[in-house]
Amino acid sequence: MTCQRIEELLSAYLEGELAAAEKAEVDAHLGTCRECASLAGLLRETMGATAAFSEIEPSPALLSKLYAIPAGKREKKSLFRPIFDYLTRPALQPVYAALTGLFIVLSFVLFHPEGRGIRKQIDLRLHRGIGTVEKLYADAGAIKAEVGAFTGNMVKSFNSLGLLRGDEKKQ
Repeated sequence: MTCQRIEELLSAYLEGELAAAEKAEVDAHLGTCRECASLAGLLRETMGATAAFSEIEPSPALLSKLYAIPAGKREKKSLFRPIFDYLTRPALQPVYAALTGLFIVLSFVLFHPEGRGIRKQIDLRLHRGIGTVEKLYADAGAIKAEVGAFTGNMVKSFNSLGLLRGDEKKQ
């Protein structure tokens, strides 16, 4: 047994709560390990010193106050508690972070002294972006048409050279 395992079992060993097999293993380890034997001795002394203390009974007033705590909590049911619990779920934290960022940006745009200039820049960049996307889309359509024409020319050339078999000919 390791010293760490002995430390875990030492309290149960001193209180006589271990099974016979575990007790024998702890006895064997304590016979060979000075550190664990020293720790067991310190725990025995501590248990002996605390055994002399008398057990204190709580007063009836304290007991009644302690028993009243859970009863008082059960009686108070708020109408807004389920809504609050729903809104404070951890799953909604990314949404709240995104909304916070959006509100910060929106406040700069709307309430900044040069907000009109900021809005113009946003509008300009947005329209440039849309124009770029439209141009790319138009270029993609032109490329598709060119590839289609090129494919048709290639098939005609292969047909005229006799490189395609009879079932592959297209006209």
